[in-house]
Amino acid sequence: MVSPKIVLTADRTLMSEYRGLSLATFFGCAPAINPHRDKSSIWYKILGNQVTPKILFDFICNYAPHTNGIAKFAPYGLRKVEAGLLRDGFKREDVVVAHPDHIEKFIGPETEVVGTHEMDPLGMGPVTMTFTYGRRQMSYDEFYCRELHRRINAAKKKSGSHAKVIAGASGTWQYNYAPEKIEEYGLYAILEGELGGIAPEIDGHAGDFFRYLIDGQFENMDPFRKRKDFKVDIKEFKRGDKIHHGRFVNFWDRPDLDDIPEIVEPSMHGMIEVMRGCGRGCKFCDVTLRSLRYYSPEKVKKEIEVNIKKGGMDRAWVHSDDIFVYGMDPTTTKNMEPNRDALEELFTEIMSTGVKHTNPTHGTLAGAIADEKLIPNLSKITNAGPSNLTGIQCGLETGSIRLIEK
Repeated sequence: MVSPKIVLTADRTLMSEYRGLSLATFFGCAPAINPHRDKSSIWYKILGNQVTPKILFDFICNYAPHTNGIAKFAPYGLRKVEAGLLRDGFKREDVVVAHPDHIEKFIGPETEVVGTHEMDPLGMGPVTMTFTYGRRQMSYDEFYCRELHRRINAAKKKSGSHAKVIAGASGTWQYNYAPEKIEEYGLYAILEGELGGIAPEIDGHAGDFFRYLIDGQFENMDPFRKRKDFKVDIKEFKRGDKIHHGRFVNFWDRPDLDDIPEIVEPSMHGMIEVMRGCGRGCKFCDVTLRSLRYYSPEKVKKEIEVNIKKGGMDRAWVHSDDIFVYGMDPTTTKNMEPNRDALEELFTEIMSTGVKHTNPTHGTLAGAIADEKLIPNLSKITNAGPSNLTGIQCGLETGSIRLIEK
């Protein structure tokens, strides 16, 4: 069987449905191994090096479904890249989103790129750092990311593949602080946004990016490169008496809405996005560096319908950095008051798809209370109530020292 040119995947913590509990994905931040545990302790005799018992984690982080190794669901960002590649001329047989437990089936002599979607590859995220006492323990995020890269390297060696392994998504900044992992994982390149924590929006230019990668155009750093979209930075890290190198590909272009592809296969947890960026302009927040763009209700509806028809989903997890900013013009809106009409139109369109449940990912308390009619109206549209609870991750965002002191 001819292997695909491009294999996309993510580790198990990002490819599980978590038994339908979307926020249970934070369980990947839990500590997995304590390499410093006293071998004479009672805990070592019971669990060995395990902290959170693996049998418990594996029960909650259940195995995602697949068809002959092809993932049925995948992280939304990975689905966007897949859609961009298909739109930009790659054939369906050239691009596979592989289940992490079956990655070996797809890596072969013809494979040219293996792309991994990484949110917290080395356990340096804020929640993970808290749970693991500053990485004194290894989180499940890092544990399964390491396992994935070991499987990729073993598959390459067995098949004689020379595929370039590239890590992408919002967690790749972490390799700057543990550069020895670049060599250990055999990473050819790391895709990084301008601030690292903001994932670069390559879905609008997926075809160009992967063709540059395949053609070897990221091989060396060229300070005179005229290309406006990608920049290669060969970084050198000194750790003790050792020097590590890493190839970081920086990307900063902002695709227009028409250039952002719509997913063609189901996303994990039924997630879809409705906007990018935020117009509040808070100086302490890097999200504001993204230009503000809103998906039309029709574009949102198309992606939900993919999740319904191909994934059997009956819910929509609506992603944004602040849902109450949707449809707002920050340059003219007084006091950043929500655009109630736009929000009502959006959620009316979402519910018209037939989903039984929907909820936003993020929103500010200020936006929720600025318009006293907004929450009751949206609750009515989404059929929210005691038997259909709607939750949201909310924040009291501020950079004010005076308020923080209080």
